[in-house]
Amino acid sequence: MRLFIAAELPPQILEALSETSASLRDAVKGRFVGPDLFHVTLAFLGERPASEVPAICDLMRVACVEQPAFKTSLGDLGTFGRASSAVLWQGFSEGRKSWDALAQSVWGQLSVLGYAPEHSRFVPHVTLARRANIQGLHIPMPHVDRGIIDSVALFSSDLSGPRLVYEPLDCARLREA
Repeated sequence: MRLFIAAELPPQILEALSETSASLRDAVKGRFVGPDLFHVTLAFLGERPASEVPAICDLMRVACVEQPAFKTSLGDLGTFGRASSAVLWQGFSEGRKSWDALAQSVWGQLSVLGYAPEHSRFVPHVTLARRANIQGLHIPMPHVDRGIIDSVALFSSDLSGPRLVYEPLDCARLREA
């Protein structure tokens, strides 16, 4: 099974992301992510045997108990990759230290099972579109809102059907601030 750990987003942030995505669809050609799939990936684990899920869930809970819930705000748009086939995302302008601490806590716990981060630098973001062609385009300003990050979940992702499906396997709450 294909696994990842992600922060779940509060309703007001999900709504702002949906509004940004809707306004971008008029300006950008690409494969847009459905609002039901918006999240912030903290750790992508890839293909893993189902037998590892209980241990991953236990470690995720330990990582969350160590971290307080925190306020965050949506920020600017950004991209990964080439302008002709980019991943278009929206980042966060508030709570950067808390995002970093949460990701480090998750990876610190996962290291017990031999996992190591894919990238040396964590960039908290929500993917809005893949294979986006943004060459020479004027990108509209994103909608912004703020909320509290207070839970993290382990998800499996199923790529076998006509549409990507994420299934939550377990959820952990962050410590009350």
